[in-house]
Amino acid sequence: MARTGFIVCIATILLASSLSARELRVGYGGSRPFINTEGQATTGIAVDIWQQVNRYTGFRYRPVARGTVAEMLTLLQQKKIDVIVGPVSITEDRHEQFGFSHPFYLTSPAILTSRSDTSFWKMIQPFLSGPFLIGVLTLLGVLFMVGSLIWIVEHKDNDSFSTDPVAGIGQGIWFAIVTFTTVGYGDLVPIGKKGRMLAGVWMITAMITASSLTAGIASAFTLFQLQHAAIQNPSDLAGRAVAVILGSSGEDFAKRFSSRLVEASSLDEAISLIRKKKADALVYDYPVLRFLVNDDSDLRLVRTHELSEHYCFVFRKDDPAIDGVDTAILKLKEGGLLRKTLNRWGLDREGEE
Repeated sequence: MARTGFIVCIATILLASSLSARELRVGYGGSRPFINTEGQATTGIAVDIWQQVNRYTGFRYRPVARGTVAEMLTLLQQKKIDVIVGPVSITEDRHEQFGFSHPFYLTSPAILTSRSDTSFWKMIQPFLSGPFLIGVLTLLGVLFMVGSLIWIVEHKDNDSFSTDPVAGIGQGIWFAIVTFTTVGYGDLVPIGKKGRMLAGVWMITAMITASSLTAGIASAFTLFQLQHAAIQNPSDLAGRAVAVILGSSGEDFAKRFSSRLVEASSLDEAISLIRKKKADALVYDYPVLRFLVNDDSDLRLVRTHELSEHYCFVFRKDDPAIDGVDTAILKLKEGGLLRKTLNRWGLDREGEE
């Protein structure tokens, strides 16, 4: 037993020695405020936390790459880097391929959208929509046709109708309108058999036409309101064009609520789609979006709590360095250093588990 314990002790010492002598190749991946790649130096929340972690681990590390999370994951697969430092969340696919440290930040998706437009154009736009205009034009055509037919069969024997075609057809259209609306002023009444038969057919047709036309206009208004109402929660994304960053957890989240995804390769491109009205919303991580558009009066940020996400440092599967990083993160949490770092960057304590 003593010999076994001695061997385990020696193995532990050798493993710790090999880890401390190892130099980790770091890839910085993600967006501000977690990763700021402006200029030569790389700064940000994740960088600060990584530096504090290594005060406890004693690992030597060397930055070798920086870019998007997707780019860094590719480099990690290719064994060109050893660890990704940045706001990388755990997803089912990523968990099967990579090793993750304990989370250093807890977040959730958010929806970025433009503020509601109450301009005069938006108010009259439903009246200029295709279904509405088609319905109105169809009704006008039917009224003209009925008015003309009534005049043709009535003007010879009915003194109420003018013999002048223009004036007479106008009177016929007036008769069709008051009949269609069920007002029935009685100023124009067909007296011939053909006229009364035509009027009877028109009355029945008018009832059917009125209900169908009302339903069509109501549907047009409802569809317009659904497409232009303010987005308040994830369910409002149904039927909307939603911008997503390829490979992000926001893409998976958006697929649950909308089938109209607009792909973007970067956050700047996705936000530009919102500004240009080419997308109705963008789904991405809340702290990143809040940092980017905090003071933008044209955009509105809706935080969701549908799905929690954990930001972690990412390694290859079964990398022995993960244990040392896990221990260091726990020490940072227990000592309050992690909270101080988050507060220094203006993040609330909701991100700390």
